[in-house]
Amino acid sequence: MFTLALLAISSYAPTVTARSRCLIASPSAAASPPVAQTSALIPASSSAAQASASGPVSSLAAHNVVGPANLVSASTSGALSALKYTNVGSTGTYDQVTNIIPGTFPTCNANPFCVTQPKTISGNLAPFDDEMTVAFRGPMNIYNIAVYQPANGTSASWSKVSSWAADQQPDNLVFMNNNGGDKSGEWSICAGSSQSYANGDWTDATTAPNKELAKGSLPEGHEINIMTAESCTSAPCAGFARGTANHGWAGSKFFVFTFDMPSAASPASTPAIWALNAQIVRAAQYGCNCRGVGPKGCGELDIVETLPASSVDADANPARGISEIYSPKGATGSGASFFARPADAGERATFGVIFDVETDSIAIQRYTGWDYTVGAVEKSAVDGYLGAEAKVVDFGGSGEGKKRRSAVHKRRQHWH
Repeated sequence: MFTLALLAISSYAPTVTARSRCLIASPSAAASPPVAQTSALIPASSSAAQASASGPVSSLAAHNVVGPANLVSASTSGALSALKYTNVGSTGTYDQVTNIIPGTFPTCNANPFCVTQPKTISGNLAPFDDEMTVAFRGPMNIYNIAVYQPANGTSASWSKVSSWAADQQPDNLVFMNNNGGDKSGEWSICAGSSQSYANGDWTDATTAPNKELAKGSLPEGHEINIMTAESCTSAPCAGFARGTANHGWAGSKFFVFTFDMPSAASPASTPAIWALNAQIVRAAQYGCNCRGVGPKGCGELDIVETLPASSVDADANPARGISEIYSPKGATGSGASFFARPADAGERATFGVIFDVETDSIAIQRYTGWDYTVGAVEKSAVDGYLGAEAKVVDFGGSGEGKKRRSAVHKRRQHWH
């Protein structure tokens, strides 16, 4: 497990204001509910900048960037503290779903059933600059979520656009699942369920968005995903949408989550957090969609996914969370490195995930904590996170993760 140690604070001590953005957790943060915490910026320490690694390392010292104070002690191989994907953007197409024709029971043999057309993409972060959703699979306890975005490419700060705390009403955030039918969304015997509004226990659907307060406990065998509060009926969504469908977060975005992943009754029930192109869930997360690896795929990022041990893959370890990325470029990932699963009693983990168009990169980092009350993150702080020390996986190259990817994909391609 990670040691949630604070970086040593040097004599540099900038003035902390109500709009300070980088955070330090109290030593007891892992064992107590999330609370407002002291904020500060500190320069990267020379010892952190010189940490050993088996692959490329992103370092603040190399970029002369002031470093955030709430990163866990740097580790860029084995049990990771941070992972950064670079050269993410693709040029080409993916298969955008434009319609689902379910056919008639009992044959359900409409041809075509899943109607698609090529969607041209190019530029930094593509297709991860599309609207994205984040999905969660239990067993998991989720305590806080926040999403930050810049108003435009020249914004001096990234504003908090969505947020939620356990047992409280969300702000511009809706919990959804794939139980469309009589309560919300739609269902047909040939096309299955659409998205639905999740109930407060995250086990079934309910009739309206956030009708029941979410307590934050996601049981094993259940999944939820988050979307914004804007529906596709109030403003058109890209691609095909049916039933209950909402917008995701487009462009650059910064997700922060505090959670734990307790043990399950069944060893096969392993928790995960992953991001998907929002078009996938609006069509059918487990049916007709644009999900895939290579030219047909519209983008997926496995942030922290634990896998059950099996005779097929001796490397799978439910105590370890891997990360992988899929796009029209293909796929790569963390390889033999991993994030430690926060499974111990009272152990809460806080992760940040930054999708940044400007630098064409995605950063996944574990923090000592987060102040969910702050309304914005200064761009200089975001740059600090993006420049912080991390294991680097070049999506334009052939790193360790890409070499390992073919074996990993065989065990995972139908997992979620």
